[in-house]
Amino acid sequence: MKKLFFVILAIASSPSFGQDFSQEFGKINRDELALTEYDKDPEAQAVILFDIGETKFVDTPNGGYDISFTRTKRIKIFDKSASDVAEVSIPYYVDGYGKTENIKSIEAYTYNVEDGGVVRKRVNSSSMFEEQFNDRWRIKKFVFPDIQDGSIIEYRYVLESPFHFNLPDWEFQDVIPTIYSKYTARMIPFYEYIFIAQGITRFDYQNSEISKENRTWGSVAKMYGQNVGNGVEFQDYVHTYVLTDVPAFKDESYITTKNDYIMKMDFQLAKFYSPNGAKTSIITTWPELSKSLVKNDYFGKFQKSCGRFAKKVLQDDLSISSMGEKEKAKAIVNYVKQNFKWNGYYSKYANKTAKDFFEQKNGNSAEINLFLTELLEAAGIAAYPVVISTRDHGRIASDYPFSHFFNYVLVLVRTQHPFLADGTNKYLSFNMIPPYCINGKGLIVDGASGSWVELSNSQMSAEVRNITIRPDVENLKSTVNLSIHSTEYDAYNYKQAFKDDSVSMLKYYSEKFDEITSLKSFNYDQPNRPYSIIVSGEKDIEKIGDNIIVQPFLNLALQKNSLTQKNRSYPVDFTYKKSDEFKIVIDKPEGFVVDNLPDPYMIDDELANINIQYVEKDKMVEVIANYTFKKPVYNKNEY
Repeated sequence: MKKLFFVILAIASSPSFGQDFSQEFGKINRDELALTEYDKDPEAQAVILFDIGETKFVDTPNGGYDISFTRTKRIKIFDKSASDVAEVSIPYYVDGYGKTENIKSIEAYTYNVEDGGVVRKRVNSSSMFEEQFNDRWRIKKFVFPDIQDGSIIEYRYVLESPFHFNLPDWEFQDVIPTIYSKYTARMIPFYEYIFIAQGITRFDYQNSEISKENRTWGSVAKMYGQNVGNGVEFQDYVHTYVLTDVPAFKDESYITTKNDYIMKMDFQLAKFYSPNGAKTSIITTWPELSKSLVKNDYFGKFQKSCGRFAKKVLQDDLSISSMGEKEKAKAIVNYVKQNFKWNGYYSKYANKTAKDFFEQKNGNSAEINLFLTELLEAAGIAAYPVVISTRDHGRIASDYPFSHFFNYVLVLVRTQHPFLADGTNKYLSFNMIPPYCINGKGLIVDGASGSWVELSNSQMSAEVRNITIRPDVENLKSTVNLSIHSTEYDAYNYKQAFKDDSVSMLKYYSEKFDEITSLKSFNYDQPNRPYSIIVSGEKDIEKIGDNIIVQPFLNLALQKNSLTQKNRSYPVDFTYKKSDEFKIVIDKPEGFVVDNLPDPYMIDDELANINIQYVEKDKMVEVIANYTFKKPVYNKNEY
């Protein structure tokens, strides 16, 4: 019979971590209860005492293996206002085709000191609930009860997965500091994984060893001291990684997602070794990944099966034969935007048949944009799917062909002037992708080259606010007229926020006005024209003695600087280039003079343009204020 041999390099350092807290679930010691602050971050409102994860392969009844992942976590809360750390979300994956991860068990407790004793309260299973994040991910949620200053909370859960392609990742860093974080991966010799260690230069403790426990696959028996049968005897490879005193991740403004920067390990299946001796490479190259997507039933084959429906649309619904190439492409993209509804789910795979998608007229991002690709191709326009990672999903490490990097599909339209298109969003022009898709680069799925396309848009988004203020000193009120005109992504943001709903807009602008007399909007369904909101109303006048005080910006300008840290560790990512302008006219009441005007302010360099001017005229004061960010992303040295 065949035997499996392996060599492991062991890297170990002293496992002494300079802390005396218990790491046994359910046992809280006095030091933990008495802790009032974390000495390495005295301002922290809470600290993770320990976070321990273990992954192992468990036998299944059919002779295969599932992955079992156990996580145990304990947190000390110094300030009960940090109650968000008491809200736990556990994601699990559903492939849409019958396989699913399962959360096998959850135990969770709150500990408080009351009348000199420790009171433990369990999180009841009845208070746990589930949410559907998208068509592939579900989230189990619960909240710890009775959070007080000094509370300790802990939980443990076991998640079992039939999916071997992506070993559970491990995040060593959180938004609060972590005293001790440990991850153990118990591997079996049939699966080989590679991993990316993000933001980690070295571990405080790392060790690799061979388990002393013998395991078997298949039928193995002993005869005269030798193994007989068609099975294999093997041992686990046990890899342990520890980081201690991990600082809190400062969730700075204007970044893609914290997952791009926190300390973590990301695993991906690289090779499968059959117990019978065959070897299968899972990860090869980007061209091979592109080929595999073309052959995939829920990607390339779904696109092809859309062909007959695409021909039907061109025959029955679109009269584009006399148009030029660009106009044809525009008409096709807009047709999909107007006739197919996006269900809000990001996905790189179709989750239904082409027939069901076409008949239901709705689908996820993959279904809509794969259909759009096929519709363009049927019209004689070169088009290719592009798989990307959205901003909240994280960046793609281009050195590692991991399929799980991707969660969305766009379309590359190769007209004389190529552009990226997205059929899911009616708020944007035909040749613009949503801002959440602007994230590095995307892989062109042409089945051959494995080439990339930049996910960017060079167009400037602009917002202009015109404000007139007419004070009525006798009644201590001002009549105020506001008009907002926005283009491109700024217009998109308004449309996303309000959905052109007057109730939502009234609620928002009621905080800027004391009374609103009229509100209108224009061009909601016309992405090529500025989206406009017109508001009229009144605002009370603040009077001190014989003076009146006028606030010209109506609290519409930035109220505080989000970039407050002395040093910046990450790029400042505004997503797109932006211009913002205020044009304000304030009537001077009869008998009043201007007591004080702020000084003008001007900056113009390669990074930004800022200009604020106050001009007094006979019967009015004019304020012109504008700024332009000349780049969508600024590196940390430009901070």
